[in-house]
Amino acid sequence: MLLGIDFEVTNRCNASCHFCPRDATPHQGLMTPEVFEQSLVRAHEWKDVAHRYFGGADMLQVRLCGLGEPLINRHLPTYVERVRETGLHVSVSSNAALLDERRATALLEAGLQEININIADLGDRYEDVYSLPFQRTLDNILRFRDLAGDDCTIVIVLVDYKRDTAHVDEMKEFWRGHGLDRFMGFDIINRGGALFVDEMQYADYPELEQARAMLTADGGEANCVIPFIYPFIGYDGIYYLCCSDWKKEAPMGTVFERSLADVLHDKYEFVNDRRPVCITCNHDPTNALTDELRAIQAGTIDGSGLDDLVANLKIQSEAVVTCRQTAIDVFGVPEKPAGRRSIPVTAS
Repeated sequence: MLLGIDFEVTNRCNASCHFCPRDATPHQGLMTPEVFEQSLVRAHEWKDVAHRYFGGADMLQVRLCGLGEPLINRHLPTYVERVRETGLHVSVSSNAALLDERRATALLEAGLQEININIADLGDRYEDVYSLPFQRTLDNILRFRDLAGDDCTIVIVLVDYKRDTAHVDEMKEFWRGHGLDRFMGFDIINRGGALFVDEMQYADYPELEQARAMLTADGGEANCVIPFIYPFIGYDGIYYLCCSDWKKEAPMGTVFERSLADVLHDKYEFVNDRRPVCITCNHDPTNALTDELRAIQAGTIDGSGLDDLVANLKIQSEAVVTCRQTAIDVFGVPEKPAGRRSIPVTAS
């Protein structure tokens, strides 16, 4: 079983996608070597915790990504090498526009095992979306393919910003024609409410109360599992709720102060209260179920999967409760959080 932990190498980016609310981030910067090394310490601690809690978690993947383009950080090859030296799996997410031969060679020599390349379109349409030259990006990807061989897995992340399966199929056909056939679908999300999406204004929908009632029947809770299975460390060394917290509204202390196990209870409080991030996020289970109910009402789906969705969301929520109790009983985390602390940040 492969679990992940996100290191936000940077939240700066060289692209300007309309579905990326870059301006909503209150501060931007680069992860320093000091923050990275302490984050790596915390990742190894988390591996032991995750193995005990999740079972079979014999491999932890450090994902050097975050909310920006990691190739902007000149230390990226060194970070890849350090992760490999400590025995963890390492991946990078990139738009590949900066993945020239020098950077590609450095990453491969450092031992990069996987790269996820985000692609929303092709040709002129790509340039309209990213404000980056498509031919240069294509050349970079194909060069990396040739240099990597079987040493590094290349995954093309297909951003379905048009919500059009034909568009996604077109992109798949293009990349298969270039010998790349590993894909990951990526739907438009509202980034914890940082991005305004017309149909994700959940507070306005009557189905929201119905969804909440369905999930909390019999005294249950409706908690999002993502902050627990995908821990997130910001470029500044602060723990944030998850990768959807683009506004950085839910800080929980730093890697120098606390372990990942120590912030489990804080995460539970955030997801249980749903504020400030979850209440507007489309990943939140109440909001996700609201989307399903609205789609049924609109006739775009037949509702045959509703019961399974409710059951699955309840299972995930129960796992969150168990995770919180595990933090208290097994790892000695106090029942009352130590306080949601942060440190002053100066963008670098």
